[in-house]
Amino acid sequence: MSTGSEPTFFLGEFEHTLDAQRRVAIPAAWRGCSRFVLLPAKDHAIQMMTVDTFREMVLDKTKKLSLGNVSDARNLARLGSRAQECACDKQGRIQLSPQLAAHAGLKDKVALVGSVSMILLYPPETWNAMRDSGDDCYEIFDRLDAEADS
Repeated sequence: MSTGSEPTFFLGEFEHTLDAQRRVAIPAAWRGCSRFVLLPAKDHAIQMMTVDTFREMVLDKTKKLSLGNVSDARNLARLGSRAQECACDKQGRIQLSPQLAAHAGLKDKVALVGSVSMILLYPPETWNAMRDSGDDCYEIFDRLDAEADS
């Protein structure tokens, strides 16, 4: 995480308990933000990002869509209906909606994975299998370099 008051990146991985009310503690290093947006992600994960990142990555881009386009309007409604805005409580926990917890298959433990610009939440066994799948994490640097040169 950066040293400013609001984190600009999220690094590391943590495993925390999910309580009966679907609350999970956010690592202290990641709590500089007051609010987060949660979205269902591929691989049955939950994407967790700051409101500022959500604004940059999603909200600003939706302004280019035509609200008169039925398909665009439906897709925005699907996105909005599945998204959740949340804030950490006094114990540093967020509460997951029943829909998001079910989407990710979360039961009693959660792997919180720093994914640089956002956080991904997985069942620990899913994350462990993905992490240990053998893909070279340095391949992303090659792709980033190639895109920067384009």
